[in-house]
Amino acid sequence: MNRRQYLARTGAAGATLGTVTALAGCLDAIEGSSDESDIEAEDRTGQRALDRAAGNLNRAAQQLDEVEGLEDPETVEFDAAEAREYLSNAREYLETAASELGDDRSADLETLRSYADVVEGLVSVTVTVTDDTIEDDIDAVTAAIEDDGDIEGANETVDDRHRTVVSAADRHAQVRETVQSIDGKRLAALAGTEIADLEDGVTTLGDVVASLETLVGSYDSMLDLETGYGALEDGRTHFENEEFGAARESFETAETTFGDALERLADGTENAPDGLVEYFETAVCRNEHLTAASGHLADAAAAAGAGRYRTARDERAEGEAALDDVGNCTNYSSS
Repeated sequence: MNRRQYLARTGAAGATLGTVTALAGCLDAIEGSSDESDIEAEDRTGQRALDRAAGNLNRAAQQLDEVEGLEDPETVEFDAAEAREYLSNAREYLETAASELGDDRSADLETLRSYADVVEGLVSVTVTVTDDTIEDDIDAVTAAIEDDGDIEGANETVDDRHRTVVSAADRHAQVRETVQSIDGKRLAALAGTEIADLEDGVTTLGDVVASLETLVGSYDSMLDLETGYGALEDGRTHFENEEFGAARESFETAETTFGDALERLADGTENAPDGLVEYFETAVCRNEHLTAASGHLADAAAAAGAGRYRTARDERAEGEAALDDVGNCTNYSSS
C-alpha cells in the first residue's frame, strides 16, 4: 500500500531516548556490581530498587523509540509486550523501593510512578495509532459503498474502531495531565530523562491521535444508520414509495450529517500527518458527493411533493449521479 507513515515522531519523546540508552548501560553496571559487602547491599536495597525501576522505565521507553522515523506504519515492529514487561518490572521495583526507603524519598517514588504512568499510556496509545488493521476497516467501508455492500456491517466495524480511538484519545489526555505534574529536575536526576523531550513526544503523539479521531469519527457519522448513510437509504426507499415528505426529511437529515462531517474533515486535513492525508482526501471526496447527492434528492422529493415532476426527475438524476461519484473517491492503492 502506497502510504507514508502517519506516526511522524511519536516514539516516547524521541530526543530523550538517546540519553536513555546511555543510562540503561549505566544501570546495567549498577545492577551487575558485586564488589559491595552483603551489609552494604542490604543497606542499599531501596536505592537499588529505585535505580532498577528507572532503568526498566527507560527500557520501556526505548521500545517506543524504535517506531520513530519509519516511512510506512505497516513496517513498524512495535513490541508492546516487551515494553509492558519492562513496565511491570519497574512497578515491582518501585514497590520494593517504597517498602525500604524512608518518607524523605516519597517525592522520588511519586516521580517515577508518574513516569511509569506516562510511558504506559504512551505504549497503549501507540498500539492504537500503529494498528495497520485500520486499512482493513476502510477497505470494508469502500466495499460497502462502492459495491452496495453491507453498510450495517461496515458501520459496526467503524463504530468499534471509533470507540477504540476515542479511548486512546482519553488515555492520551490523562498522559498529558500526568506529564504536566512531574517535577522535571527530579525526573532528570532519577532517570536521566529530560521533561521537555517527554513533553514533545506526548504532544506529537497527541496530534496523531487527534487526526485519527477526526478521520474515524467522520466515517462513523457518515455510515450512521439513523442520521448518515442510513438516512440517505431511508429517503430513497420513501421516494420509491412516493412518500415524498418523509423522503425529503430523511435526505435533509443525511445532508446535514455529511456536511458536518465535511467541515470536521476540512479542519483536520490541514494538520493531518503525511501518512493520513490520502485517507482524509478520500473521506472529504466521499462526503462532498454524499452532501451533494442528499441535497439534490431532497430537492427532488420537494419537487415531486409539489407536483413538479420534471424538476423532480432532473434533481433525482443529479443526486444519483453524485452517489455514483462516491465510488470514484478511492485514491490509495493496496499492495
